[in-house]
Amino acid sequence: MKYHLIIGFGKWSKKIIGFLQKKKFFSEIYIKTRHYYFKLGSKQKIYDKEFDKIQKKIDSIHICTPVKSHFFYLRKFSKIKKIIVEKPFLQNLSQLKKVRDKLNKKNNLLVNYTDLFNPILTKLKKNIKIKSDKKIIFNYSKQKQLYNKKYDSVKDWLDHPLSIIFYLFRKFSEFEIIINESIKKKGFYEKLLLNYYYRNYTIQIRLNLSKKNQRNILLSRKSNKTVYDLKRNLVLYNRNKIFKSKNTSFDMLYFYLKKKKTLSYQNYNFHKNIMKEKNKIIKKIINDQ
Repeated sequence: MKYHLIIGFGKWSKKIIGFLQKKKFFSEIYIKTRHYYFKLGSKQKIYDKEFDKIQKKIDSIHICTPVKSHFFYLRKFSKIKKIIVEKPFLQNLSQLKKVRDKLNKKNNLLVNYTDLFNPILTKLKKNIKIKSDKKIIFNYSKQKQLYNKKYDSVKDWLDHPLSIIFYLFRKFSEFEIIINESIKKKGFYEKLLLNYYYRNYTIQIRLNLSKKNQRNILLSRKSNKTVYDLKRNLVLYNRNKIFKSKNTSFDMLYFYLKKKKTLSYQNYNFHKNIMKEKNKIIKKIINDQ
């Protein structure tokens, strides 16, 4: 891979840029801000007409803008064969169909459900194959993160647990909402407790219910507990560390971009199911409040 373009220059894209600077995967990296482009390592502004010549050399892109602009950039850069787009993927199923029709098999499109690329998930997948009654709890909490609009918090976070659940079980069971709260301070902060019931499993999604910042999956079986820490890329069994991955989700994401490897969680049917389930939950949350 040679030239890479990152679209967006917010907090998340800066994390991606920091990662890529260390790895040196690309000979040149360009960043698109709201009004201009620039090459990483240079402060010189590049505007649209100037960038047209450079664009022909771009081998891959990473779309890190808000979801409302994803559809626009996917169509604009559809000729580029290697594309990463952040979750949430698109705003609705109509956009999904149009993107599917616009892109083709030559495009390697990866939707970055970040935690799905975490290497420790393979450990979880092997563990749940053991047939016994158990509970799986998804803990996602960020105490100080507020959103400007009501329900944006839940919309932003739901893709993470939903994508993992569908990856593990290939379907969604019926869900039950236990806690549904929206707190307004200087912005909106949602709390959600939602249960899915499968044979031998109870799956619980807990958004913003912890007093600590958390991003983990707890597998509970009788008196034994296994924690899959998605922030630190490690697995703990009854509080003892049993595995630590050398790779991060960013490592695996860019590895798959380079290799163009076929993944079970990177096809339009997968994305469609996540979007449909998310819409059902959001609709239920709104109706219940």
